[in-house]
Formats: sequence, structure tokens, C-alpha cells
Amino acid sequence: MAMPCLMPDDARRFGATWQCGGGTVCTPLATASGVHTALAQCLLPTDSPKMFSGHPCLTGSIASNPSQPFNDRYKITGQFAAFAPTFSRTAYTCRPPKIGVPAGIAYRACDDKDRSFAAFKTGKPMPSEICGMVGGKKFDTCVATNNFDQCLGGAVNRGNRPACSADHFCREDYMCQSLPPDTPGAAKVKGIGYCSPTYFIFQMRIDNHATPWASATSAPRDAGFGAAEEE
Repeated sequence: MAMPCLMPDDARRFGATWQCGGGTVCTPLATASGVHTALAQCLLPTDSPKMFSGHPCLTGSIASNPSQPFNDRYKITGQFAAFAPTFSRTAYTCRPPKIGVPAGIAYRACDDKDRSFAAFKTGKPMPSEICGMVGGKKFDTCVATNNFDQCLGGAVNRGNRPACSADHFCREDYMCQSLPPDTPGAAKVKGIGYCSPTYFIFQMRIDNHATPWASATSAPRDAGFGAAEEE
């Protein structure tokens, strides 16, 4: 899921290509000036009932600035998933790129079953989403004011994110983060984490971030964030 792929017109330029896995289709997400290959990923069909938090939901175009790449400009050109108009615990809304999610991100708020990890059952396939940790509006306040000592503790909220493990990868620019050990019910999903942006400050540690699997370079699992509220 969300792995790169080539659209048919682009694939013809290559001697050998690869295809998306079953249940996914190669979906163009962006075009870029000066780039002749569409940027596409293997995603769920637009009418799929298997939508999950973290799935891209927007298409766009990138106006490149070769001399000053930091001045590239992105414009939204369409939406193909997550059409709920606002936050919901039953439907998916599309969060915009301006909050730091390229191609948008489908989001559904956690309900009580999500918080208790009810969908995670021994011997069953791992669900696509998990009630993990998100930043929320207070996180933006911290960044804007640099007043971390007063607002950081209340900035971590619960919210659905893509589930991940040592065998299930995150989409590009995301990393698999371990749930804080003081998360209620975390023992039930041992070895499973949530996909989080690499720039999210709570994960950026000099001794690496805490993965949900054992690793010689993982940060200690006892680095909890405390109780968290809903986003």
C-alpha cells in the first residue's frame, strides 16, 4: 500500500516494470513541471470500503523552482477519497497538505473501540489503522510560540494513524513509532506501532525513535508521553 508505481504511459518507457498488489490500483498523485513521469502510488480504489486513516486523498501539481527548490509551489487539483466534511468517528475526512501531509491524509477520530484496540485479534491480519498519537492544535501552538515548557505536555492527543510493524511499512516520509508504554491497553498490540511524520517533534530523539519491535538502535520503550486526549 502507498508504494510507488508507474502509470501505463510511463511504464512503456521502461524495459521492465512492476505492478501494484491485489486490491490496489496505480493512482497518480501529482504532476511536476519539468518532470515527465507522473508521481503515482499503489492505493485503494476510490470506492473501496477498506479506507483507513493515513491513506492519501488529494491530487495536485507542483510548480518547480530549479534555482530555489525550497520555493517549489504545490496546488491541489482534486480529491478522490475521505469526503466527510469534518472530524468524525465513523467517516473519513481529508486533512490538507498545509498541516504537513503531502497528498493529504484520510483521518477518522478514535472511538472507544479504537482506544481499546478491539480490532486487533490474535491470529488475525493486522488492521490498517490504529489509535495512536497525534499532535493536535496545541502542538501547532508550541511550534508557533516556542513556549514548550507550558504547552508541550498537553499537546499529545489520541487519533487514528496507519498501523505498522517490522513487516508492514509506512508510506514515504513517515516512520513506525512505538506506542508509549503507558497507553491503556498497549500490551495487547505489542510489536505494532503507528506511522508518524518524521518531523513530529515527539519522535525526534538523538538515540533514535522508539520502534514497536526490538532494535539495537531503538530508543527506550519507557519514554512515555503521559495520558492523552482525543484530537
